[in-house]
Amino acid sequence: MIVHKSAEDIVDLYYNRSQNHAGVKARMRHIRDHYNGDVVVPLPEVDTTESAAVANLLAQGLDQTAMRVASVLPDIVCPPADDTSKQARKHAQIRRKAMFGWWQNSTLDLQLAKRARHLIGYSQTVTQLRFDAKKGVPTWHCRDPLTAYPSNLRGVDDMTPADCVFGYERSYGWMQTFYPEAALRFAGGVKDSPYEKDEPIEMIEYVDHMETVLIGLRNPHTQGYASDDTSPVIVELERVPNLIGRCPVVVSNRISLDESRGQFDGILGMYQQQAKLMALEVLAVQKGVFPDTWLVGNAGEQPKIVNTANGLTGEVGVVRGGTLRDMQMQPGFMTNPAIDRLERAQRLTAGIPAEFGGESTSNIRTGRRGDAVLSAVVDFTVQETQKTLARALEEENRIAIAQCKAYAGNKPRSFYVSMGKVKGKVDYTPNKHFTTDDNVVSYSQAGADINNLVIAGGQRLAMGTMSKESFMRIDPLVEDVEHEHDSVVAEQLEQSLLAGLQQQAAQGALPPADLARIMEMVKNDKADLAEAVAKVQKEAQERQAQQVAPTAPEAQPGIAQPGAGAEAMAGQPPTQGSGLRELLGAL
Repeated sequence: MIVHKSAEDIVDLYYNRSQNHAGVKARMRHIRDHYNGDVVVPLPEVDTTESAAVANLLAQGLDQTAMRVASVLPDIVCPPADDTSKQARKHAQIRRKAMFGWWQNSTLDLQLAKRARHLIGYSQTVTQLRFDAKKGVPTWHCRDPLTAYPSNLRGVDDMTPADCVFGYERSYGWMQTFYPEAALRFAGGVKDSPYEKDEPIEMIEYVDHMETVLIGLRNPHTQGYASDDTSPVIVELERVPNLIGRCPVVVSNRISLDESRGQFDGILGMYQQQAKLMALEVLAVQKGVFPDTWLVGNAGEQPKIVNTANGLTGEVGVVRGGTLRDMQMQPGFMTNPAIDRLERAQRLTAGIPAEFGGESTSNIRTGRRGDAVLSAVVDFTVQETQKTLARALEEENRIAIAQCKAYAGNKPRSFYVSMGKVKGKVDYTPNKHFTTDDNVVSYSQAGADINNLVIAGGQRLAMGTMSKESFMRIDPLVEDVEHEHDSVVAEQLEQSLLAGLQQQAAQGALPPADLARIMEMVKNDKADLAEAVAKVQKEAQERQAQQVAPTAPEAQPGIAQPGAGAEAMAGQPPTQGSGLRELLGAL
């Protein structure tokens, strides 16, 4: 017997999980606030609206590391169901192209940049897959880990929860637009609602292997509604069945010892101390620029300021019975060293090289050493993050395949793909071509960003440990390997053809008129080199055919003949005939 969770049960589940994960979510919000610079310096002398006057190393390190992670797009390999079957291999290529098309439709390259930030900063990234019935393709949705409460996972290799609850807010105006009946219930059945359109409504979204449920919740205790009814209003907005039989949510966590920890959790206290010291130093400098002035009375006299001085108007200040003294304040000599040590400690703890901010820690002579240090600090973080994302993408592809087969199994699809190493049109029918959901997602060289990847590949190519075709397959700048390979071969043949023509022209074997004709067509963009040679060759053949009998043995048409033009070939033995055929044969 299938038992569906009621709306009340889902709300209870949400509140239980939110209480159990309160500490984790508080840490995530702390990271978010520091990333956004929304940090209050705990000093009564500092205005609470004033931002901390220190470098935001957390935002710098997070953005730089995440950008390196997302600078290259992973590749997909779909193994054929039967290696010996040509049709199976073709279907595997179709599956690969289709998956890249799904990624392109969901702008997964941008989503991966966001997910890398979540994984490094929050230590968790959450992705939900939905099927777009209009386009007939699965779609990826990067969810905010702050709002996600998945069921317990067994370990870092377990990325598919049994269910997941999302809790977030929508405005009352949004509710009126999309769910007017629910909005009316929230307002107590009154059409002229007393609530403002920007009044928050708590939304609870529940996803499991059977269904997706969307619930609206108005809680007077927490939201401050002026109502005599103190019981919450729970409205079920939607309940959509899930046809794939598994939860369409993938949760990946950063690898740690036990509890989930972000890369920058350990520097938050240091940042607070640095901000406090920096604020105190700024206050001391302000006191030095604008010192406090004290009126000190003489013995037995009552001090008085008779007239206040004004330098702009030339007004002279007059004091009776005392003197004015400026109290100069200087920052302590240990302030700056302490600030510097805190900054260094943050960099060491979170692995934030000074190069992230454009600062060079070495001179030109030791630049290679600086690059080595930067790689040692960053590459392994990038590598581990890319491996985690690749493993999550494999699970997501399996869910996407299941959705295609469940919601549009026999409907053919056709679209153009231009993403990653795939370019061109793809035609597929889910039930026909997706006979298996096996797929392998991998980065060409985990840990390397786009610059390091090209350099490392070029070095292996120079050492002879990698073929040019293999290098093109990992080069992120090469979109279509087959097309690029053909272009390289064509360029090389064109260079050889040009060199052959130059050689024949220097030896006098190519008539000047024919050479000038080739040059004219290439220069005026009437044809490329190969087309121009072929056209001039055909013209020379036609001229020769008009001068000699077609059956004459000396009729050997061509544009090149030693010592003369094409018309001077009469009388030459057949073995001496050259032309384009001889040139191409030599190539």
